[in-house]
Amino acid sequence: MAETKSEKIKSESIETDSIKTEEVYQNTGRKLSLNRRLVMISVSIVVPMTMLVVYLMYLLNSTNHAFDGITESITYANNYAEEFKERMDYSVYLAVIRGEPTDQLEEGKVTVNGVKIVNPYSYIKELQMAFEHMSKIATVSSNKNLSLRMQKTLNSLNKMVMQIDANMDDDINYDENLALLRGDINSLTQIIEGGIQEYICAENGNFSSVRTDMIQRAHQAVHLSFLVVLAVSLLAVLMSLMASRSVTQPIQQLCGMAKQLAKGDFSARTDVEAEDEIAVLTKSFNDMAGEIGNLVEGIKTEQANLRITESKLLQAQINPHFLYNTLDTIVWLAEEKQTEDVVSMVTWLSDFFRTTLSKGNDCITVEEERFHIESYLKIQQFRYQDILEYEINIEEEIYPCIIPKLTLQPLVENALYHGIKMKRGKGKIIILGFRKGDRLIFKVVDNGRGMSEAVLNDLRRRIAGLETSRDGGFGLANVNQRLQHYYGEEYGVFMDSTENIGTEAAVIVSAKKNITLS
Repeated sequence: MAETKSEKIKSESIETDSIKTEEVYQNTGRKLSLNRRLVMISVSIVVPMTMLVVYLMYLLNSTNHAFDGITESITYANNYAEEFKERMDYSVYLAVIRGEPTDQLEEGKVTVNGVKIVNPYSYIKELQMAFEHMSKIATVSSNKNLSLRMQKTLNSLNKMVMQIDANMDDDINYDENLALLRGDINSLTQIIEGGIQEYICAENGNFSSVRTDMIQRAHQAVHLSFLVVLAVSLLAVLMSLMASRSVTQPIQQLCGMAKQLAKGDFSARTDVEAEDEIAVLTKSFNDMAGEIGNLVEGIKTEQANLRITESKLLQAQINPHFLYNTLDTIVWLAEEKQTEDVVSMVTWLSDFFRTTLSKGNDCITVEEERFHIESYLKIQQFRYQDILEYEINIEEEIYPCIIPKLTLQPLVENALYHGIKMKRGKGKIIILGFRKGDRLIFKVVDNGRGMSEAVLNDLRRRIAGLETSRDGGFGLANVNQRLQHYYGEEYGVFMDSTENIGTEAAVIVSAKKNITLS
């Protein structure tokens, strides 16, 4: 029983310690910023992997350096191993059989048997320098003193060549020189050639030791890489799980709050016990939810005032110059005692503004819109009777249909000022209106100046609201915007024009008897 109680006490103490450790980690994790946690994970991966890559690059570079050194020394030695004895023996042989001193040979000439003639003295000096270089680049310790070992042999060879030249000067016979050539000269060149071959063999033998060392290092690198990757992977997984636990839970709470906001519950709030970026995000999200709620209420209030604002904007767009010019015309007619014309102009102007105001209504019938543009054209035809003709052909069956007011007048005004007035001679404006399926189509056609393709595209962009300009198109853009607001984006104003031929402006709306103003 005593052992059982002690075991229970130990197990309870272990559980208590683990709970405390977990609480310490959680508290520490909350105090660390999210950025620092991510940096710690990155550092735990990048630093060991960087050290591993540096070690592998050092290993590869040292191996390549060793192979390059052996290759360089063997290649350099081979240049003399294949050519020295043959060139030296044959050059001295030519001097002996010709009975000429060796310094009179045609140095550099290649004979018919493919052997290059050399100056023995110069060639011996060249080989002495070559042996010194080979001693420096040798990768085997036994080859380091090659220059010292071959120096005596080269000196002896130089003396033998000098002896042959001296014999020629003293008229000593050909046989003695030939004996020196076949005996001492050939023996010495054979010794030198053997020394070079021995150098090459020793360097070749070093390939095997370097290869063995490389294989051993490669095995070590593989084992080390495996251990490092395994340790880094375990560390990264552990730290990622630790970071995830302190991040995912608050984010899930935020996601739940976002779903509530999406359903329209702007009173939703969430609390996160942390001191990191998640806490800042949570606070900002709560503030944003409150702001969105306030904005939604404000939008509802502004929407209620939208119709009034649009109506005022339309009335503000009535060209004041049209009113001023019309009144000037009426004054002139009154001064000229043209009473009937004054009455007509005042009547048309009264009818024009009566429809424009329309008791504050935003929409009128097609018949009223026709009456409105007819009043406008009568006034303008009186002023521009020399250049303006017009014709209105709107089917009577669509007269009861309701459309936004001031739909056609801006198009007629645009046709007059930008089409008819810009051409020479008389022009004509034709207004058409008819029903096609579930749509009403109105067209304002003029035979004025028209537009180029570039100008037409620019106007289309302004009408679509893609560009703004003070040069024109604002009234048409406003009409298009209102029509799309009432009917949808597939409806509106559509322009087509050909330069020096004319312009056609089309209005397409839904053929509804009533419009829902929303």
